[in-house]
Amino acid sequence: MRPSPARVAAFLCAMFVAAGASGLTIKLGTLAPVGSPWELGARRLAAEWERLSGGTVTVKIYAGGVAGDEPDMIRKMRIGTLNAALITVTGLQGIFNGVKTLSYPLLLQNDDELAYVLEKMKPFFDSELQKRGFKPVMWSPSGWVYFFSRAPVVTPNDLRRQKLWVWSGDPDEVQAYQSAGFQTVTTAATDLMTSLQGGMVDALVTSPLVAASSQWFGIAGNMTAMKLAPLWGAAVVSMKSWSQIPADLQPRLLDAAQKITESLAPDIAKADGQAISVMQKYGLKINEVPPEAKSSWEDLLQKTFVGLVGRSYDRTSFEMATQYLGEYLKAHPRK
Repeated sequence: MRPSPARVAAFLCAMFVAAGASGLTIKLGTLAPVGSPWELGARRLAAEWERLSGGTVTVKIYAGGVAGDEPDMIRKMRIGTLNAALITVTGLQGIFNGVKTLSYPLLLQNDDELAYVLEKMKPFFDSELQKRGFKPVMWSPSGWVYFFSRAPVVTPNDLRRQKLWVWSGDPDEVQAYQSAGFQTVTTAATDLMTSLQGGMVDALVTSPLVAASSQWFGIAGNMTAMKLAPLWGAAVVSMKSWSQIPADLQPRLLDAAQKITESLAPDIAKADGQAISVMQKYGLKINEVPPEAKSSWEDLLQKTFVGLVGRSYDRTSFEMATQYLGEYLKAHPRK
């Protein structure tokens, strides 16, 4: 007795679904150096997802810039040669520039402020990124960024005398720095060491852990003791790849990612402090910023960046962030 056409169709459909579920490999790129907390976190994520999916979802990690600079990774995800990326806000702004708001210079000034505002804005950011074809699976604070420079930087004029690296991809921000009298150099992060060695770049903005793991401090051996902005980012998966994961499995993968994120926070905070100590042993100099110098930075950066709201920084996001920050500061005034 021959099976009915309906049974044949159902069988074939089941076979195709099973084949798709069993063969999903997610290629994930990141600039995070091998052995860094972020790269180790990505490996934990890969192990958990493979376990929870029974081996049907595997994550292959390309760390240390092997997959290119962060804008390269976003482009590759859009054309399908990369499925996911663990990137900082610099890469995320290439998807939706509203996320950049939380890294507006000197807006947020400590971990508690960042945690409060980010938690409030996650649903909005999730929605905006998904509309653009990217599924955030981890939002991760990653420390704070400072000026690292060849010669000491305490005041704005100290920095004006040096060539400042600005990540390529935001012409408006480059122009803003230039209008404030800074000499800017734009290049990919993967080319930064060569630019430092060749004298093309003298100063940059990065976190202590990144400066140490990338060995940039060996040339830019001065650190300005002023938190400029939080370093944070996310792991994002293309919606095309995410949609291939069974709907009942997706919440379990997201839950695992969230737990890994929460466990990473103290490790990253500790790692930044350890990186500073190690760099000091190898000659890093920490340059304190007295109150009057910090006031001059605040005035200058406000004048420099306020014109970028509505351009480099999505206005709705900026207004939301300042509103939530105001709520937090009302209950927890700065000292």
